[in-house]
Amino acid sequence: MSDANDGELRSGLGLMRRTLVGYRAALVPAVGGALLWMAMVVTVPYLVGRVVDVAIAAGDRDRLVPGVTLVLGAGLLLGVGIGVRRYFGFKLSYRAEADLRNRMFEHIQRLAFSFHDVTSTGELMARASSDLSQMRLVFAMLPITVANIGMFLSVVTVLIVLDPVLGLVSSLTVPILLLASRRYAGRVIGLSFEVQQRLADLTRVVEEAVGGVQVIKSYGQEPQEQARLDRAAARIYGRAVRLAWIRAAYQPAFEMIPTIANLAVLWLGGMRVIDGSLSLGEFVSFTQYLAVLNFPLRLTGWFFAQLPRAGAAASRIQALLATAPAIADPDPAETLRPGPGEVRFHDVRFGYPDSPPVLDGIDLVIPGGGSVALVGGTGAGKTTLAHLVPRFHDVGHGAITLDGTDIRMLRLDELRNEVAVVFQETFLFSASVRDNIAFGDVDASDHQIRLAARLAQAHDFIAALPDGYDTVVGERGHSLSGGQRQRVALARAVLRDPRVLILDDATSSVDAIVEAEMLAALERVMVGRTTIIIAHRTSTLDLVDQVVFLEDGRIAAVGTHRELITTVPRYSQVLAQVEEAS
Repeated sequence: MSDANDGELRSGLGLMRRTLVGYRAALVPAVGGALLWMAMVVTVPYLVGRVVDVAIAAGDRDRLVPGVTLVLGAGLLLGVGIGVRRYFGFKLSYRAEADLRNRMFEHIQRLAFSFHDVTSTGELMARASSDLSQMRLVFAMLPITVANIGMFLSVVTVLIVLDPVLGLVSSLTVPILLLASRRYAGRVIGLSFEVQQRLADLTRVVEEAVGGVQVIKSYGQEPQEQARLDRAAARIYGRAVRLAWIRAAYQPAFEMIPTIANLAVLWLGGMRVIDGSLSLGEFVSFTQYLAVLNFPLRLTGWFFAQLPRAGAAASRIQALLATAPAIADPDPAETLRPGPGEVRFHDVRFGYPDSPPVLDGIDLVIPGGGSVALVGGTGAGKTTLAHLVPRFHDVGHGAITLDGTDIRMLRLDELRNEVAVVFQETFLFSASVRDNIAFGDVDASDHQIRLAARLAQAHDFIAALPDGYDTVVGERGHSLSGGQRQRVALARAVLRDPRVLILDDATSSVDAIVEAEMLAALERVMVGRTTIIIAHRTSTLDLVDQVVFLEDGRIAAVGTHRELITTVPRYSQVLAQVEEAS
């Protein structure tokens, strides 16, 4: 096992240990029930041996009933222990799994765009499903494993007390089994890490294929995607078969070593019973203890064989939870003062990791209630500049202020409550139209929802849907047209009544008639509200107070559309290229 894998395994096991400490209320009774079960398993063979010696072998009927009654009572307590252990053990495992999944989800929501830009949805889904399932399985088996270890130690002690010779002979298998288990674990740990990673790769392929099914079908690439899935599955298959081969090589040894010990005990013990050194009842107890000993050895071996894989899964979850959000609330935070929504960029510079600067030396003032359109070619920095305002990314140099307050000094929820964004690629949830509009304000009244829809020119088509505002739009809202989705998204943004509204080319997916309706809606929505529009169509440029022309991450010109079209030739060229591309 490499040092890297060893460190990851320790990290994963550390997460599992900390998680268990948080569930002592379930862990303690689960272990207690398992120990009660263990104590009764150890007691029953002794009681059976006593019944054989003092009642059956002695022919004493009077002692037979009390002895059998004691065995029955021990059996009942054994059943109670199993019930308590299973209930609290599974309660612990499922509660821990659910809480870890919630913790992961909450953490993922806090991570910045930069994390999600490089981490696939399939990777995150694998950690929330298969990785957590591996941890849950170990959590569920931990109480019985603790009891099995205790049972093993107790049985070995009892065997030596019953007959030191036979006890030592049977105990010789223990170091052999431990050595075999150690060698086995050392060979499977690295493969376990690889299997978990390959499972994540497979999940990513499936997620992308399902999410992009329209593109796949439109290009007739079903065979290509099937081939991708086959390759991902083959990589899992190769590692899984290797693991199966190792298990197949070691499992017979785990079974044969105790069997050899049983044969040795049967032969030697039989000889000692024949020569009178051991009573028949003691020999019966001894053989029953050996049978009992085999179970905890096998189950404990399985647990420790499974532990590396669970540790590998836990290490992936720990790595995710340890990823610090690139964008976080300041401490202490300032409170946003009342104001009209003035946005100022002070010598702003920004670049993505391992990439040249996207923005360099941006100085810009957007008066409160004013509006600007950002125009530029591909890669000019339009979207990046707009996304800096709600802190989807943080500036590398300089500052952005909202009504005089540096946005980095505001809590994220306060800032984003005052800055609403309508993205070019509109995302709607698989919920009703009403719920989608009210997503940013779940307490909004029906009147407020309908008013926002009217402002966004969405009310008429919503009312015509089969269930009106209660119509479920389906996954990603694909049951609606592109223009309808954008108007619902615009209504969602308007409902929050933000100081600043950012529109990423909100008319790009509509025809001329709908575009005219949306432009009229935007004209009403923009009144008295600071608005930033990433523009790709000339029709939107007459709505704004000024146009900011960006080239190579810098402001090349500022003015009205009519001023720039006549005075900046490069602006006209870029605008024509952008319109043609859109």
